[in-house]
Amino acid sequence: MPTKSYFLGCPTPEGFSTNITEDINSGVLFAYILKGGPGTGKSTLMKKVAANLNDAELYYCSSDPDSLDAVISREKGIIIVDGTAPHVFDPTYPGVSQRIVDLGQFWNKEKLAESKDLVITLTDDNKRLHSRGKRYLKAASGLYQDILAVGEFALNRQKLDAYAERLTSKLIPKIPDKHGKVSRRRITSITPKGIITQESAFIGCKLYYIDDSCIAVTDRLLKTLSVMAVNRGYDVIVSTNPILPDSVYDHIIIPKLGIAFTSKPLSGAQKINSLRFYDNGILKSKRKRLQFAATAGTELIKETANVLAKAKAVHDDLESHYIAAMNFDALNEYTKTLVDEICSRT
Repeated sequence: MPTKSYFLGCPTPEGFSTNITEDINSGVLFAYILKGGPGTGKSTLMKKVAANLNDAELYYCSSDPDSLDAVISREKGIIIVDGTAPHVFDPTYPGVSQRIVDLGQFWNKEKLAESKDLVITLTDDNKRLHSRGKRYLKAASGLYQDILAVGEFALNRQKLDAYAERLTSKLIPKIPDKHGKVSRRRITSITPKGIITQESAFIGCKLYYIDDSCIAVTDRLLKTLSVMAVNRGYDVIVSTNPILPDSVYDHIIIPKLGIAFTSKPLSGAQKINSLRFYDNGILKSKRKRLQFAATAGTELIKETANVLAKAKAVHDDLESHYIAAMNFDALNEYTKTLVDEICSRT
């Protein structure tokens, strides 16, 4: 089965946001919650688990897009997740639905203590950089909300809703006596490398790209299609916009039908031109306002990514002190036993 990837969460104007708590507390999946500082082998352990699963869903770290933060196997009914800051998770039903895995037990405490002052300094520096990034992101969000406000003012809702009805009739046949549900994933995030979309989330889907610089058509169309799909009996995966408030839709996937709608111009996607659903006279009259918000917002997003890159460099330095204090022989033995246990679950 092709591996699908998401982000565990992402920085937003209101702070770090994740939807994976729903899976951890669902009672459907048994959660292994990994604890321990940077460099204690959490991502490595998850990669080893994922390599032994047929249906692994991979959830990457928005602060380090090459590092794993969680792995889910719905076939085996398990989730392995990094439970340390900024995404702190603790068991709700210890031993029954969740289990703490303490990788910090393999530190050489005396050696780690030698780096105490540096560890504290680097940890505080990392927090300050993330706080600065959050301020830039909040400023960018205000600008993009202004673009959205103009888009909503210019939006022809009746025309767009009629189009959504036609699209639904064409693409989403009704399943009698069935009602779907919505689940949330983070498909796009702001990262040290800029805004990244996990394109593998759309594997197996026919893609529709909504070309929409004013955001309002995208948000309303995706929300309308999501409600209609659920009412017609289909489960829908929703991913919200990481820059705007969490209520603004960015992508939706209807897995059973193998179709997805996205705000990103992905390869092979069929384009939906949003301009036909706006009053172009209003957009023209607001052109300078829209251009200013888009230009300034783009620069603020770039600066947010730059700050996150600096935070990652500090984190990497911090990680080196934990790595130097790890007993990797003992950790590797423990990891092997744990991977065998997880992968043998039926």
